[in-house]
Amino acid sequence: MLVAASGAEPFVASVLPLTLVPVLAAAALPVAVLVWDGGQVSPACERSAELERNVAAYLGRDAFEANAPLVIRIALRRGLNDGAITADISKIGEDGQVIGVRTVSGGKSCETLDDPLTLVVALMLDAPPDEPSPAPAPAPEPLAPPEPSQPEPTTSDPVPEDTNQEPGFALISAGIGSSLGLLPFPNYGPRLQVELKPRHFWGISVGALALLGSHTDLPGSGAIDFRLLQVGAALCPLDTIHDRNWLAVCGGLEIAWLEAEGSDLSPHRRKSDWALSPSLQVRAARQLLGPMLLGGTLGVSFPISRNRYVYSDVAGDSQLAFEVASPALVLGVFAAFRLH
Repeated sequence: MLVAASGAEPFVASVLPLTLVPVLAAAALPVAVLVWDGGQVSPACERSAELERNVAAYLGRDAFEANAPLVIRIALRRGLNDGAITADISKIGEDGQVIGVRTVSGGKSCETLDDPLTLVVALMLDAPPDEPSPAPAPAPEPLAPPEPSQPEPTTSDPVPEDTNQEPGFALISAGIGSSLGLLPFPNYGPRLQVELKPRHFWGISVGALALLGSHTDLPGSGAIDFRLLQVGAALCPLDTIHDRNWLAVCGGLEIAWLEAEGSDLSPHRRKSDWALSPSLQVRAARQLLGPMLLGGTLGVSFPISRNRYVYSDVAGDSQLAFEVASPALVLGVFAAFRLH
């Protein structure tokens, strides 16, 4: 009989659990489809087969397959100045997006691109594909917007509205004008005027004036008759219609043709002159009925040349008959028609 010795521990057989640890498979090295684009390089430069052999020798494996997910595209161009060939290398992913672009330069022959192309393409295909980036962390939930507070009453003055919203308009006017200084007084004649006021711009004025009836009697016998024809244009910084009242302040330039002709003089004389005059004008009118306005004009002309007209008296001495004044006043009344 076998008796267990005192204090002896019983034999216990234990089994360690077997844990299986997955071993990651080696990442497949990338392969690509080679696309060779010779472009307009002349003579033709076709080195795709040499590039495939050189890259395979550099990497120790075949790097190009017909149905590979990646594309390596080689585009050639020749420099305009030195004639050197340049290659643009593009690495295109399976989704059609360009992953990377490199550029290498060689000489004038195709063979000079073999070494730099081999190195760049091999480096593009040497590294395994990038591991997928981890999923972005979930965006934090937006905080609830605070309860809108009641706006506090403001005591500041309200912002004044833009009052310069007057629509544009146009006026055509006809009337009678006269002058103190351009011709001997009295004189009179027709005056025509066109006013155009665009929105957000100064007014534009174009007009014409003809003065007749000016007559200067000479001592003894004879006289001199004067005639004037004047045209001008002006800009009007102030040109507005408000409450059926029109007011325009304009500055411009006028050119005048002035003729003096002797009457009952021997020998008969006639003289014509041209005069250039800067001018300032103020015109105002009141809209009476529909589009019709009635008003007047007051202007000041500053003739640059003050023409003088003289005659010979009985003793043969020259006497002044008239001299153009500077400044000279221009007056008139008119009726106008508002187009819009």
